[in-house]
This record gives sequence, C-alpha cells and structure tokens, in this order.
Amino acid sequence: MDKRMGWNLDTTEHATFNWIRPIPACSKVGSQFNPAPITVVDTARIISGPTLHMRVFNRRFVFRIGVVLLILFWATALGPEPPARISISPSELVRAVTIQRDSLIELCLIDHVDPNGHDAQGRTPLLIATSQQDWKTAQRLLGAGALVDLADKNGFTPLMAAAMHGHLEIFRELLARSANFHAEARCKDGSDLLGMALDGGNPKIVGFVVESLPTLREWRTSTRRALQAALMTGDKSEIQLLLSKHSVPPTPEGKNVPLLAYAVAGNDSSLFGMLLACRTDPNTALPSRCDKDFLAMLPSKSFSSYVEGDKGLTVLMLAAGLGREDYLRALLAAGASRNQLTKRDKMSALDIAAETGHWRSSQILLGGGPSPDQLHVEISLALQRVALVKNGVPVYRTQCSTGRQGYSTKTGEFVITNKERNHRSTIYHVEMPYFMRLSCLDFGMHAGMVPNYPASHGCIRLPEEAARKFFSEIPIGTLVTVQ
Repeated sequence: MDKRMGWNLDTTEHATFNWIRPIPACSKVGSQFNPAPITVVDTARIISGPTLHMRVFNRRFVFRIGVVLLILFWATALGPEPPARISISPSELVRAVTIQRDSLIELCLIDHVDPNGHDAQGRTPLLIATSQQDWKTAQRLLGAGALVDLADKNGFTPLMAAAMHGHLEIFRELLARSANFHAEARCKDGSDLLGMALDGGNPKIVGFVVESLPTLREWRTSTRRALQAALMTGDKSEIQLLLSKHSVPPTPEGKNVPLLAYAVAGNDSSLFGMLLACRTDPNTALPSRCDKDFLAMLPSKSFSSYVEGDKGLTVLMLAAGLGREDYLRALLAAGASRNQLTKRDKMSALDIAAETGHWRSSQILLGGGPSPDQLHVEISLALQRVALVKNGVPVYRTQCSTGRQGYSTKTGEFVITNKERNHRSTIYHVEMPYFMRLSCLDFGMHAGMVPNYPASHGCIRLPEEAARKFFSEIPIGTLVTVQ
C-alpha cells in the first residue's frame, strides 16, 4: 500500500498531515461517472518534513483582509471629496423678493439667510416687499427678524411704504417693532411720513402721524395738506390738533400772510369761523412783508399802503380797518387784544377803525355805544350849530365855533372815543374843559370861546353850559356827524 499524503481530520482544532495512513484504495479506482482515473495528489506536490499546522491559512486570511482594508483606505484618501455645502447670500434674498419668486424666498428663509441685506439703492427685502405691496412676504420677513427702521439711500423706510399704500395692519406691526420712530423725519427729497399717509388715504394712519408729530417751527407742505383736508371735511379735532403742533399760524402754500388774515381780507366767513373755532391765535400778526395778492385784496389803496408800511398789524386791526364788524366781535370774544399797538405808528385797532372812518367798528372796539337811532350829535359847519338828537328828534341845540381858515374842521362820521374833564392841549397849551375826543383824532368838542364865526384850530367849541351837558349826557361811543 502506497504511503501518500492523507488528511487527518481527527480534530477541527489541529488538522495535520499524516504520512503513515495509506491512501484508500478507492482513490485509485476511476469514478463511475468519469472513467478517467483521478490522481488526488501529484507526486511533485508531496510535502516532506514535519507536521504543519493550519494556522498558516489563518495568517494568510488576516494578511488578505489587511491588504483589502489598506486598498480601501488608499482609495478613500485619494478619491474625490464629497461636494461642499452651497451657502445662499443675502443678495439672493433681495433678488428673490424683488422678482417675487416665492420658492426662492422660502429656500432663503429655510436656510436662515440674513433678511437685512440690501440692493444698490440700499433697499432691504422688507422695504422692497412693502413697496410692492407684497404684504405676505413682508410678514414672513418680519418673522425672520427683518429690521423695520432700515431706510434706503433716500431715507425711505418700510413704515413710509405701508403708510403710502394705506395698509393699517402692516403699519401698526411695523410701528410696534420700530426702535427709532420719528413722525417728523423727512426723506432727502423733502417728502415725509405725513405726506405719504395722506397719499395712502387711510384716516387712521393720518391721525396717528399727526398726533405723533412734535411741535414744528414752520408749516410743511404735508401739514398744510392735512389742514386743508381737515378744513374741507370740517374735522375740528384734526384742525385743532394740527394747529397745536405748530408754533406759528398756518399760511397758504408759498405765502407769508397767515391763513386767518386771508380769510378776513377775503371776507371768507366759513374759513374764518372754522379757524377761530379751532383756537387759532386771535392775536395773529401780519408779517413784515405781505404777499402782493393779499395787498391786492384790500379795497382801499391808502389802507393797503398803510398795511405795507407799518409793522406788527394784527388780524383785529385788519378787521377794524376793513370795517368787518362780525369779525371784530368774534376776535374780541376769542381774546384778541384791543390795546396792542403797531411798531411804527403805535396805532391800536381802535385808532385804525377811527382813521378809516368805520365808526361802527369803533363802537365795537370801545365796548359799546348807543345806536344812532337812539342818540347822536349833528354839527353843521355852515350854520355853526350843534344839535343833540334822541330817537330821531332834536332835543337840544346850541351854537358852536369850528375851525377857521387854514384849520378846517374835519367832516364825516366820528364817535366819541374818550372824555376828559380837565384837558389841556399839548399842541396849543390851552385849557379845554369837558373835552370829548372824536375818533381818537387830534380834535374834539370842548368848552371855549364861541363867537358867531369859525375861530378854532379845528375843534368844535361849545358854550360851557352846553359842553357840561354834553359831557354828562353823551356816553363814549356816541356817533357825531360833522357836515
């Protein structure tokens, strides 16, 4: 029996090569399926030497695994890197809002892109959205942390955009988030929040902006527009609020003369009454330089020249000089001062009324006076006579002496503006007892020498008894007609 290499599989732990065991005879017999004989082991492969353990195969296996891992590591090290994460810039959000691409806006917001980027004009996504009336996007941007006070290069803000389009809900939300709200702030082109609110046409936004205004030194185009709108609708509370926000009275656009003075000169009782009812200053003064169209409204050239020449005229003086009696009463009732004087000639409203011949205005400024139908005095220069008329009937007549040649007594209608028991002329330095001045002028009635001809320097001299009677019975404000 040939001694060939056989397998000893007595144990699974230590399989050995055994030279002693013979090769089974069946190994020498051909297979019934394959008649060719089978050689199990080639003689050239016979291994001689001591018994070898199967650990050789384990080491080879470990070696192969190591080689495989090394190859994998090398492939990982030298292979292409995974694609880097692409970040979205704030400018992409600006562009997405500008073109109103909702999907891109959504992607930017999911990626937490800074919502406060801006374009070349300085417009933020929030400003662009509000300007385009994209209120849904504006809400989303606010939720993402958009700042509401960021303006573009012209100073235009999201709040202004919301006001301009009259969107109350967004306006309120923007206002609640604002940390630097100034209702009076202007853009570089001069436009402001109130003007934009007026364009938007939402009265609640307009009212809030007006209420938020600080005291302004001058009227703006926007506040004039707001006042005009309030005057047209008769909104007294809005008019009063606007007036209280300015330290100077309102003027028409591009004009110097106050609106109240225009109402008096133009006899616009509706405008005058509304302004006065809303607490316009009744002592409003005309400017040092009046508008030409305003001066053209004055009916008298002499009065127009006086208004243009003197300074510090008030609307009360203007009404007095124009004989606007109802206006005088209303101004006095509102607290206008009777005693205020002009700067150059030191004229009061009474002086101006008397100078312009408005005796009824003089009576109002004096605080009263009898109606001419009840009591008045008639003086005839031709007859050198004086008559006291009550209820249309002469009740007393007396002789008088008026101005001689070169000192003619003025003619016209006058009122007694003041009385002085012991008066002394500052011009002629003579005594004039029972002096009754006419219309604040430099002449009057008084006791003196009464010849049968004109002999005075312009006053009306009366016999002492008649002068005493007139002084006691004729009140201030009584009409005196000289003809």
